[in-house]
Amino acid sequence: MNELYIIFFEMAIVLLLGFFLTKKKVIDDRGRMVLNDLLLKAVLPFSILSSSQYQYSADMLRSIGAVALGSGIYYLLSLVVLRLVIWKTKFADGEKRVFITTSVFANTGFVGMPIMYSLFGDPGLLLSAIYNLVYNVFFYTYGVHLLSGRKPSLNEYLNTVSLASIAAIILFVVPWRAPAAVVHAVDLVGNMTFPLSMIIMGSTLSTIDVKKLFADGKSYAVCFLRLVLFPALMTLAMIMIKKFVVVLPSTLVTLIIMTALPSGTMSVIYSERYDCAPKFCARTVALSLVFMVFTLPVMIALCITAFNVG
Repeated sequence: MNELYIIFFEMAIVLLLGFFLTKKKVIDDRGRMVLNDLLLKAVLPFSILSSSQYQYSADMLRSIGAVALGSGIYYLLSLVVLRLVIWKTKFADGEKRVFITTSVFANTGFVGMPIMYSLFGDPGLLLSAIYNLVYNVFFYTYGVHLLSGRKPSLNEYLNTVSLASIAAIILFVVPWRAPAAVVHAVDLVGNMTFPLSMIIMGSTLSTIDVKKLFADGKSYAVCFLRLVLFPALMTLAMIMIKKFVVVLPSTLVTLIIMTALPSGTMSVIYSERYDCAPKFCARTVALSLVFMVFTLPVMIALCITAFNVG
């Protein structure tokens, strides 16, 4: 548990750094976009590739399969149920679409993977990369279709993080491991993932208009589903599975934490691109990011204690 408190403290310090750098105009909107691109197109892929050099084991291979299966079931069930429920409400059409995507799709790459690496090192990063890969499959099919009303392009599937995740699985399974100098060079870049992602999160929080942020009840409903209900249901499912199937505790925790993250920023990007209730989407994602500062540490502490991890 001491290591967990250290992680929370580190998160807070680097978040505050990003917050104050933006307030002091060291980081502006353009700078934040550059940092985002740097994280998603270079640093995070290097970090994922670095995780593939973890020592091969049959247990880890089974964990990869378990995370893929568990995340796939989560996305399938949540999308079907929410579509049936939300479509019966009196929300505006665009708000219905955004409500579903922001409730179901979390920030698995930008927030989840760095946090999982901080908790479990290379194994956590590799498992979270698998979860994120399944996220990409569902978001860039149904999610994009829901927000845009069209089919996504092949380029949207084949983004840098997805390709790095696929490469990491292959490199993990094959017996060959890269020379130490190569691994060290990749690690140098990959180790920037956590601090860079926290700086960007802190920078984003500093731009929020607090007066408008807390004004929409639908945004609160999304945050409840995203940060409380879905992770609670996933936790119950993992507790039941643990009684009947032998699964590594880190695998169970990965599925829970990756389901307990704030709403994904890709929903904002696509809602703006296709004019699908963009203000509601941006406000909801920002609100979930604020509440995550309180809910995620609690969820991490509870599930790590429950599954005796660390």
